[in-house]
Amino acid sequence: MLPRALVLLDRDGVINMDRFDYVKSIDEWVPIPGSLQAIRDIYDKYDVAICTNQSAIGRGIVSKSDVDAIHQKMANLIDLPGDNSIPVYICPHQPVDNCSCRKPKTGLLDSAILDL
Repeated sequence: MLPRALVLLDRDGVINMDRFDYVKSIDEWVPIPGSLQAIRDIYDKYDVAICTNQSAIGRGIVSKSDVDAIHQKMANLIDLPGDNSIPVYICPHQPVDNCSCRKPKTGLLDSAILDL
């Protein structure tokens, strides 16, 4: 059996409404209509991971635990069957940090591909 293809998704503006002032809490995380069902549909045929820049962590605007809570809300709303969940890869750095994981560099994507 061939391995399933992997679909990598961004978060803000793809799964949830983007905000100019960052998504800072679970209350500010609002899914784009149809996005959660689309992820469930994709997951039926492909492996899925989310790769997201979250510079608000590096800027001190939001904590890593707040971002984790947002992702738990997202996972609960996606509601995959069984104990399945979609892994989320986060770059917490600011653009000035010049890290290898901040998109459009490929470190985050490379990690997801290696893991999955």
